[in-house]
Amino acid sequence: MPTLKEYKAHRKELKAQIKEVKATLKRLEKELESERLDMQHEEIDHLDEYFDQAEPHLMDVKKLGVSAIDDFKKSVAKLMGSITGSGKK
Repeated sequence: MPTLKEYKAHRKELKAQIKEVKATLKRLEKELESERLDMQHEEIDHLDEYFDQAEPHLMDVKKLGVSAIDDFKKSVAKLMGSITGSGKK
């Protein structure tokens, strides 16, 4: 059975180890945050490149939208013509 002195010495060692582990954890969390920020900055640096790659696709979507609106307008005009009777000959 350990003596009180041995128990206190062992407890002191364990507390020192806990303190060391906490310091290591804190350091690793800082490194992780730093890496996360670096990755965000890297992605931000590439935003112009991503926009340039997306631009042709956005133009296609715009053309498709304009075409859909034009088709819708024509369909509504035909429907209104049918309702009002102006489409009859």
